[in-house]
Amino acid sequence: MKVLKSYLIACRRQWLFCLVFAFGLVYADSALGGRLVIKIHAANKADVKKTVQIRSSLPARITPADIQELAGLNLDYDVKSDTYYVEDSLEMEPREIKVFDVVMNDIWLIDEGQVELYSKRAKVLSSLLAGSDYSAESSKVFSEVKTKIDEILVRQKENGITIVEPIKHIQAYEQNLKTLQAVKLGIGKMENYAMAAGINPGKNLIGDDISASVPKRNAHTPKEYGEAIMKITVRNSSATQSIKTDVRSNLPPELSVDDVVDGGGLEVRYDPKLKCTYVFKYDLELQPQESVTYKIRLNDKWNVNGERMKYLQDKANELIDRSSGRNSIEAVINTLDKAVTDLDSVMKATGPTELNPAYIAYYRRQADSLDEIEKKLNRVDAALKPLQTNTGFEIDAPDKKTTWLIIYVILGFLAVMSLLFFLRWYVQSS
Repeated sequence: MKVLKSYLIACRRQWLFCLVFAFGLVYADSALGGRLVIKIHAANKADVKKTVQIRSSLPARITPADIQELAGLNLDYDVKSDTYYVEDSLEMEPREIKVFDVVMNDIWLIDEGQVELYSKRAKVLSSLLAGSDYSAESSKVFSEVKTKIDEILVRQKENGITIVEPIKHIQAYEQNLKTLQAVKLGIGKMENYAMAAGINPGKNLIGDDISASVPKRNAHTPKEYGEAIMKITVRNSSATQSIKTDVRSNLPPELSVDDVVDGGGLEVRYDPKLKCTYVFKYDLELQPQESVTYKIRLNDKWNVNGERMKYLQDKANELIDRSSGRNSIEAVINTLDKAVTDLDSVMKATGPTELNPAYIAYYRRQADSLDEIEKKLNRVDAALKPLQTNTGFEIDAPDKKTTWLIIYVILGFLAVMSLLFFLRWYVQSS
């Protein structure tokens, strides 16, 4: 990757450095329009000049597109935690303190336009279903959805970034996400009631269906992985002295020992404490200014979505066939069209070709996108089932009196059979 621990170890006699982890030094500035600011403090407490190494993890969910200002720091991606961080190395004078402000968009907000869309859909569906066979069920769900939506809006207002501490603001957002999921399930129920009654629920399906299958990433693992090359370079920066150093690099969490096709001159082990596979070499000798690059051949366990894309394409075509030639609900057709469009966009996108943190991040997010597409297709699949023509005879369910009569007949039959068995056994044994 970018910098090896071995390089720092090799130069530790020439470098004096310290690590500054500053997540938690966060504040929100209303003058910045509610943007979130991380204040990173770097300090040299010694009485001599030192090299200070800065590294600070950014909050989960943050992507490069969400960052407005880096304050001169470098942005990188941690493949193990699947989060971004900022880092740098700088010379600092004795007792010197520096502050870096990293400014990010406030992404911890539920889109109130989206919430309003759910609110309007619930009202429309409740009105459409009034007087139908699903009127009572719809009225109950509508009341629950309305209560949940009010909870979201109140919680978001009371925990604005300019009102409360950032950590509380983020916690309120996470809680609102769970409440929003309950809203979507409620909307999904009402949409299903409408479709069962032969009513189009809207332009498209915006609710979730608890009966729909969940996305299955691991069901489409390729039979054979492609190959990726990871390069590790170790360099002796000294112009006069030879060095002897240890080389070690932890591999991404997706990889096991068996996924290392060729260590390229490095040995492979598993670290049970860190729970990761790593490559290493002890006592590497390097002459002045010499550098050595190791090329490690790995199973590519990130760019593996091709089979899944084909599966989703086939599933979309199958759903199109099932819905064509019938008086299908408009919302179902539009939702299916949106899933097909999104899938086409993902399939046409081109990712990085060199194995590095950006490569891993790209294909992880690609898998996330395919999850969302599969959810849409599964929603359509579930929605089409009550719309299909029933085959065979339609028989009404028996009433309560008939049900008990059937139970008593079965019990009586079993009692008679037991008595006959007992009499036969008694006669044969006497």
